[in-house]
Amino acid sequence: MAPFRDSVTRAIARAAEILACSVDGTVRRFDVRMGALYTDELHVPVTHLALSNDGNCVLANCMDSTLRLLDKESGELLASYRGHVHESIKLDCALTPSDEFVVGGSEDGNVFVWDLVEETVVQKLAAHAGAVCSLAVHPEGGRLLTASTDGAVAVW
Repeated sequence: MAPFRDSVTRAIARAAEILACSVDGTVRRFDVRMGALYTDELHVPVTHLALSNDGNCVLANCMDSTLRLLDKESGELLASYRGHVHESIKLDCALTPSDEFVVGGSEDGNVFVWDLVEETVVQKLAAHAGAVCSLAVHPEGGRLLTASTDGAVAVW
């Protein structure tokens, strides 16, 4: 994979492809079988990536307080999710197992849940006293794990 111009903040290996994002504002996908590299320029630092469970979309958490849902093959912007604060530290994002909801942490201690299709906030959890920098959705759904700069881990 060609070098990024700044720190790589996340890498995902799946089947015959590698996806990675960087503070340089790019999301890259390397097709191992074809030896092809695809680059999507988002022009804003990207701190985390998540793949949809159907494998067709990439969710990019960007430092302009926007999560962007991209078509994995074309790089087309499919949806944008806003409401959280993401300006200075690395924050995780995720999709629920059904790909129905987008989940993201926020520097203000909240966790936001958006409807994937409608792009609207459906739930806002006052989760922590510090930034919610890490989160994971249980593979069967129904549970969410969050971790914060306040030193706490919580299960929802």
